[in-house]
Amino acid sequence: MVTNLLSNALKYGAGKPVRLRVSADTTRARLVVRDEGIGIAPESLPRLFGRFERAVSDRHYGGLGLGLYITRQIVEALGGTVSVTSAPGAGATFTVELPLRASS
Repeated sequence: MVTNLLSNALKYGAGKPVRLRVSADTTRARLVVRDEGIGIAPESLPRLFGRFERAVSDRHYGGLGLGLYITRQIVEALGGTVSVTSAPGAGATFTVELPLRASS
């Protein structure tokens, strides 16, 4: 999950810094990965975590469109959520929230 998010941030980050932040409160841990790259068009955001989905052409960036799908599957299996905020040319921020204790 972390590898997929960081790999995407480096791939689409246009050589600009990638920021990783980890925090927690009493019930949830939060991982935020932020890049300052090409960003994602609003119409691509709803389908971004789907299997074989891509926001850009594989001609320019390669890949199979499975990384974010796999990330979502892992996060949800652990009882968490993953989300993204972005705009074209403004980079992207991916946020993963996981429960600190497994629900019984």
